[in-house]
Amino acid sequence: MAVKVISIGNILMGDDGVGIRVGERIKDYLENRNIEFITGETDFQYCASKIQPGDFLFILDAAITGREPGDITVIPIENYIYKGNLYSQHGCSLITLINLYKKEVKGYIIAIEVEEIKFSLELSSLLQSKLNNITKEIIEIIKEVLKCNNL
Repeated sequence: MAVKVISIGNILMGDDGVGIRVGERIKDYLENRNIEFITGETDFQYCASKIQPGDFLFILDAAITGREPGDITVIPIENYIYKGNLYSQHGCSLITLINLYKKEVKGYIIAIEVEEIKFSLELSSLLQSKLNNITKEIIEIIKEVLKCNNL
């Protein structure tokens, strides 16, 4: 079993790339603790190919749930139920592929609330101003989850 952090999102779509931006900031922290870091962006097939049965995952991604931009929601992977059709902006989601390939994994989706998704190479100014705090909070979440799961 390995612990892996997978950052997904589209850096060409502004805030949709927040998972990638946070992942870039915590990469060294993770690797110094023997946690594999995977930048998946929108290539869910690549991400799925890096997941082995028994892995413990943290999936960093953008979310639009109506909360305040920068808020973080932590969702156990096993509790995630996709409510909608099987099509997404990218054709299919990483969670869909994990289920399709019957990969037995545990872990969490760490969803970062965004302000807007539009064509842009930059995060919105609001999310950019909160990026340091978001990064620190995600590191604390990962540390706490690993401690609680004796990993």
